[in-house]
Amino acid sequence: MKAILAIVAVLVLAVLGYVFVQYGKIQQAAACPAKEIATSNMSKSGDTWHIAFTSKFDAPIDKVFDAFQHPERAVEFAPENVMKSEVIKDEGNTKTIDVVGKLDILPPGFKVQNLRTQYTVYPDQHRITSKSIDFKLADIDSEYKFEPTPDGKTLLKFNQTSKQKQQMLVEALQKGALCETYATQVRAVNRALGLAPMPNKQEAS
Repeated sequence: MKAILAIVAVLVLAVLGYVFVQYGKIQQAAACPAKEIATSNMSKSGDTWHIAFTSKFDAPIDKVFDAFQHPERAVEFAPENVMKSEVIKDEGNTKTIDVVGKLDILPPGFKVQNLRTQYTVYPDQHRITSKSIDFKLADIDSEYKFEPTPDGKTLLKFNQTSKQKQQMLVEALQKGALCETYATQVRAVNRALGLAPMPNKQEAS
């Protein structure tokens, strides 16, 4: 009898430990703590997220703008999150990219996502827009606007709407996934510019 009670006690502790860990992850996701994000404003209206982020780059605007025009290189510069990234169509100022990404913040069954995105570049405006194509979780429209700073660096103003197609995750995890996806892009560009270190092999695997 004592052995059975001991086993039950261990199982209860294990379950409680798992619950606390998951709760901690959810709270962290809700805080959107990514160091790549300078300012953050996120709100949800109905089934649609409205996002406004800014990020700063220690590089001139032309170099930052050029780096953002090559999202297919994400697999090279963010291998810990991007498993595949390739151009499937490239016409004029518009490029369509297929990405297989991994978001560790999400629960099993959601961690790996396939996303096709169309990017359009407006060189004269230092602006890029993107929209998701047939993404099963949401319809996503984004805008990247780049501005030079007085000290010769670059400010990125990012705005996005994400209309959820399926209500399968708590809001904090939705929020965390949106933050992590954006932060991954910024991190990849910082690495492409030589402003941040590449991950070691263990982190990338």
